[in-house]
Amino acid sequence: MLSRAVELDPGFARAWMTLGLAHTVDAFNAFTPDSAASVGRWRECVEKALALDPADPMTRLYMGALRAFDGDISGAAEEYDRALALAPNDADVLSMLASSRALVCGNPEEGCALAERALRLNPQAPSWYYAQLARARFVAGRYADSLSSLRKSPPDSPVTLMFRVLCNALLEEPAQAQSIARRIAVEFPRFTVENFIRTYPVSNPPALVAIKEGARRAGMV
Repeated sequence: MLSRAVELDPGFARAWMTLGLAHTVDAFNAFTPDSAASVGRWRECVEKALALDPADPMTRLYMGALRAFDGDISGAAEEYDRALALAPNDADVLSMLASSRALVCGNPEEGCALAERALRLNPQAPSWYYAQLARARFVAGRYADSLSSLRKSPPDSPVTLMFRVLCNALLEEPAQAQSIARRIAVEFPRFTVENFIRTYPVSNPPALVAIKEGARRAGMV
């Protein structure tokens, strides 16, 4: 449907941005066998969206992730700051920015505050808002709180399941962690922690430390 939208209207910036989002979700969830190809399509879509509408805050957010993917962490931080300046009261932007601050670059406690504010702005928020809050809480070391948020997140997402594994492992609940890890292996055989780190991308040092340690304890790496 999104591909058809940009075929019908190649100047529809938001359609290009949303199509790019679909490709990045494919990449870090390993929904397709070639994550590198999905990243390439993500890049193409975001660059087209940015050229069409450089003031779109969501596009700026995704450009920040691409900057980080290319190793330009300061550039990523600048893009995130631009997105926040463009839409300081947009709940969707604040929620997405929350996990970016935690996982890509920034202060995870600020990420928690952004995610909580997004939920106040949108009390009928979709479940993915809670996924962003869970990720920020995880990087902040608030594993029990992260699990609470994960219970309200998309339940069958491999990333939701991965963060449940990591929280259980770091809370010294190995049986729960290993049970969910086995479920991931059966239901999402292409999904790996390493691919998630590489393609999200996870570049914030505290996020890398916590994810790798939780995965090590759970036997996922």
